[in-house]
Amino acid sequence: MQAGDFAWCAFPERENPARPGPEHIGYVLAVTTTQPATVLIAYTTSRPWPYQAIPPGIVTFDLQAAQTMGQTRPFVMDLRRLAAIPLTPAWFPRLGQPSGGIVGTMPKPLQRRYSQAVEALFTRHPENIERLGPLWPPP
Repeated sequence: MQAGDFAWCAFPERENPARPGPEHIGYVLAVTTTQPATVLIAYTTSRPWPYQAIPPGIVTFDLQAAQTMGQTRPFVMDLRRLAAIPLTPAWFPRLGQPSGGIVGTMPKPLQRRYSQAVEALFTRHPENIERLGPLWPPP
């Protein structure tokens, strides 16, 4: 697993932010190799964005763009909803499969664009970032 991958994970829910949630595809922003190995992953959903205005951190992909990244339908990526989770089978239930639970990869130019977007959110509007998962460093 590496930055740019779309992977099946147990993305945590708001109600239990430090516990694995239901299986869900997330976008891998970063992976650390320090112990414990940590994945910073962004939330994705196949539900269309319900509002006309699209705020910073929300990215929509039509079917054609989605298919180039291994997805089977249009999706929305929310770079404001992030989880820092351990790289373990509890959090990545398909880790032991041949694919490792990876369903696709974002092209490198888009990876750079969205990494920069996350950095800008952390710099300019850190209060807008929802931090889920048990491995966030202390403030």
